[in-house]
Amino acid sequence: MNSPDNKKRETLSRLVDELVEDLFATPDQELLSEFTDVPGGAAKNAEEMRALFGGSVLKANKERLKAAKAGAAASRTSRSAAPLSDLTDIRQRFRRTLAACPPEVKLTLAARNENELSDADMLGMLQDLEELGIFGPEDRDGKSS
Repeated sequence: MNSPDNKKRETLSRLVDELVEDLFATPDQELLSEFTDVPGGAAKNAEEMRALFGGSVLKANKERLKAAKAGAAASRTSRSAAPLSDLTDIRQRFRRTLAACPPEVKLTLAARNENELSDADMLGMLQDLEELGIFGPEDRDGKSS
């Protein structure tokens, strides 16, 4: 069902398409001649347009970065709100998990000192180990399986 608003939009869209086609069909020299009476001429207008477009791109990029940061923060929040209720013994649990790993599973902290890791880092690694099946959900509360 076509409403009057949809018909107006379609008409406006066709008009925009026609204007754009006409603009692209116009020779460059004819377009540049339109700026002879404009203060600063075509060069100044082009510079202003580039600045406007640059500002728009910068604004869009900042919005994308803001959205990405919000997504990352939400991911970290959901990850740190993990099933481990008491964060005081995360390091002990992590050490027990590493010690209990079978010999064919080699886990290292890859040139990082454990003391440099935050509780959130340790919690994240425990969750990663759980996802890999090395650290079971029943081990979360310090119980062995």
